[in-house]
Amino acid sequence: MAGIKDIAARCGVSPATVSRVLNEDPTLSVTDTVRKAVEAEAVRVGYKTPRQRRGTQNHVFLSLSPVEKPGFEKKLLSFLEPNARMRGFQLSLSPEGADGVIALGEFSADEISYFQSISESLLLINNTGSDYSYDSIMIDYSNAEKQVMDYFLAGGIRDIGYVGGLYRRSSSVIGKRRAEEFRSLLDANGLFREEWFRIGTMEADSGYKEVMAMEKLPDGIFISDPDTAKGVFRALEERKSRAVTVTYNNFFPGAVEKGLELRIFTDDVWLTAFRMLSEKMKGERGQSMSVFCPARLSENTASLKQGEQK
Repeated sequence: MAGIKDIAARCGVSPATVSRVLNEDPTLSVTDTVRKAVEAEAVRVGYKTPRQRRGTQNHVFLSLSPVEKPGFEKKLLSFLEPNARMRGFQLSLSPEGADGVIALGEFSADEISYFQSISESLLLINNTGSDYSYDSIMIDYSNAEKQVMDYFLAGGIRDIGYVGGLYRRSSSVIGKRRAEEFRSLLDANGLFREEWFRIGTMEADSGYKEVMAMEKLPDGIFISDPDTAKGVFRALEERKSRAVTVTYNNFFPGAVEKGLELRIFTDDVWLTAFRMLSEKMKGERGQSMSVFCPARLSENTASLKQGEQK
């Protein structure tokens, strides 16, 4: 079935104009000739608007670059679905019949063009190099790990370790960037010590072994992920350590059992994503926008530099 871009090309107008005509945007100012031409072309090619296809619900294609371990895609979809339904969206991992697209992760120019051919209502999350032809949200990762360092230093903790894991997928290595960024912060503060910087796999057993292998334990430990953290906590308990821990948690609340949590994708990230997508679908905003979102430490310990208080 032809899409909005096909109709726009045949009618000599922009895809945004086609979308607003077919969705009966009352704020759109076009001639009757243009309006009728767009509507006639839509009928001719069999294009159906979101309202015609799904009543009040819009189908959103959730496309994920490999950013986590197996099963992540379905787990994230299940986590987001309740919030999405409340805002009139039906999320799917299939592009068929999509009215909008949320694409999370790094994608090539060709992949982005494909998303745009599906729908002009496109939101990319954590894809660098926006050309402002689509909405985008970026997580401020460097600030995220700086919050952890600031927290340790503010508490007088200078013996700082890192226990991380790597997970290799066909096109990426999960955990590599967070380890490199924290090592840079340790180096910049003159605090890096090889024996306290441990990298294994993203599994509880690995976290346990890395901590047990340390001759002397640091006073503070930054942990790369909730799975590794489970083993770290067990080892610290066995060694009767009171080390302060902060665990990097990308997506899911409640995944960190103890200590502090550095939550990367906060609830506000998804609220912003759904709001931006809704604005585009309803024709409430024509201009694309890019938004930067900060990560956040556990609520009672968020960095004062982020304007928060205990």
